[in-house]
Amino acid sequence: MMDQEELEEIVHVLLDMMPNEISNKDLSIVVINFVIQKKMEDRWPIISMAIDKILTEHLIMKSLVESKNIRDAVKDADNFLKGIVNGAG
Repeated sequence: MMDQEELEEIVHVLLDMMPNEISNKDLSIVVINFVIQKKMEDRWPIISMAIDKILTEHLIMKSLVESKNIRDAVKDADNFLKGIVNGAG
């Protein structure tokens, strides 16, 4: 039987492999099928807590990366417009 660390690693891999636009329903189906295939239904409370923790961390990191990308794009646009205003564009 896998330990908590192995479970968390598997959840990380699953989240990294999922398409960005996966629905909550589809993600739930994948997780439920995984639990059933591994015959781990009796460990659902532990699995659920691990998934909640990792999913929260994953969503926060994704949000931070997206925010940084937006800030970088705004900065690039500002620099481009400054170049036009200053005659360099």
